[in-house]
Amino acid sequence: MGKYKVLTALALTFSLIIWIQLVTTQVGANSIQAYVDIEPHVLLLKEGGCGRWITVHIGLPEPYDVNNIDVSSVTLKFLGNEVSGEVYKIQGKKLMVKFDRASVIGLLWPMIGHFSPRVKQDVRLIVTGICDGDVFEGTDTIRVFYTHL
Repeated sequence: MGKYKVLTALALTFSLIIWIQLVTTQVGANSIQAYVDIEPHVLLLKEGGCGRWITVHIGLPEPYDVNNIDVSSVTLKFLGNEVSGEVYKIQGKKLMVKFDRASVIGLLWPMIGHFSPRVKQDVRLIVTGICDGDVFEGTDTIRVFYTHL
């Protein structure tokens, strides 16, 4: 019975962390609202991972053009920490940015430290950058799966 109380407490703690993130990281009033799609949609947190990259596709509303994004400014954020993109490519009206998978897992790892051996949780990530001197920001939610045997 005690094991289930601990698991419930951990789940409630993680839910509180996500709620705090949602409340404290609203898109700024002066930010450009970007379309963001993060792949993979499910991230397995384990040593070595599956693949090398986390890929983000960014789209901007008119009159902004992804060709004018300062690629060195593009970051992926979670709970106040961030990682920078490493590979950039324009694909039509979207900018594709690749982030090192190990760095992204490192960004997420502090929330995992107190999890039970098998956890699945939705996590909201924030992507920011600069286009034509204006800040853009967008979010996407991925499912994080952690298993430790």
